[in-house]
Amino acid sequence: MSHRIRALASGLASLALASFFALPAARADAPAKSDEFEFHASLADGLGFRTAQDKFVLDAGVLSQTRFDLISNSDGLSSDGFNVAVVRPYIRARAFHDQVRFFVQPELATATPKLLDLEIAWQPMPELGIKVGQFLTPFSRAFFTPVPILQFPDFSRVNERFRAGRDTGMMLFGSTGKGRLEYYAGAFNGNGIDKGGNDDTSVMGIGRLAVSPVRAMPYDETPSLRGAVPFGISIGVNGIADRAHPTKQQTDPATGQQTTVALPAETRLTAGADVFIAWDRFTFLGEAYARQVQPDEGKRIQGFGGYAQAGYFVVPKRFEIAARAGVMDPDTSKPDTERSVEGLLNGYIVGNHLKMGLRYMWLRTDAKTADGYAAGTNHKLTFQVQLWI
Repeated sequence: MSHRIRALASGLASLALASFFALPAARADAPAKSDEFEFHASLADGLGFRTAQDKFVLDAGVLSQTRFDLISNSDGLSSDGFNVAVVRPYIRARAFHDQVRFFVQPELATATPKLLDLEIAWQPMPELGIKVGQFLTPFSRAFFTPVPILQFPDFSRVNERFRAGRDTGMMLFGSTGKGRLEYYAGAFNGNGIDKGGNDDTSVMGIGRLAVSPVRAMPYDETPSLRGAVPFGISIGVNGIADRAHPTKQQTDPATGQQTTVALPAETRLTAGADVFIAWDRFTFLGEAYARQVQPDEGKRIQGFGGYAQAGYFVVPKRFEIAARAGVMDPDTSKPDTERSVEGLLNGYIVGNHLKMGLRYMWLRTDAKTADGYAAGTNHKLTFQVQLWI
């Protein structure tokens, strides 16, 4: 991790220098204006500054998550140990009273650092905005929620299987009725993160529509950290339409080398719906998905999945208990059904900025999964410490 720490320190140092040299030079004969710039540096607010009347705001910080995982199944103990799961320094800038927004965030905890987000948005009015770059695609409430304010250490396995990930493209978005009705409509290249161009010479369309009839419902799975909240509910629907040209790797019998082989093109359609409720110290989130894949040559593939999670602050603002259960069958023609049940204890020291979580997951799969879980019953225990500056 030493190279990651050095990279992170170097990035933050560069940011500090850039912020310093970005300040306008003071005239020797002009008195300093104490209210022209407001600096802040704290665990809760990160490092940054803002100008008078918030014409320009710059924030910088880092999200880190350190975990201990223990996994066991019928073969015994399959995995255990500590790892740094997330190291994400970020820079966020806002200008002209939030009409222009910029965000950049890499991931340094992987073997090869990668860019997660690089986006710029212009929203001259609440009803209409445009965002371009590489960013979160607008499918599912959970995926649209920033990682630091998720309830569980990670997304539901069902959510990860059916949604799209980050991608490069552009999106129109907006809200009306003081945030009670919101929409998102984006076109993306479908290549995933850190890949430019458009390999499929077509676009992936993703849309989301959500309504909150009582009050606006921010994308935050821990709203009770600020105290008891009034009743609120949000209902969302999502869709993905993608014309894909998949490939696979196979060994050339003549040369013995791995080669990339094109598979028949296919049309992928995914639908989703979600419900989120927050009331007093209680939260509930439920999401369901259905997918259909129609290859130009071959049999149609259908799949479905869903999960629900709920949490309650037993000790206001400090200690939360939560549970989550999910089921999915990604391909109804194969024995690949998964069922999972999770329990969670969260302790908040400085809100989401410094918190600890202990999660147990029971996972039953019909077949070995791509991420290494054995067929049958698996048990996983995760202890995570999150530091978010």
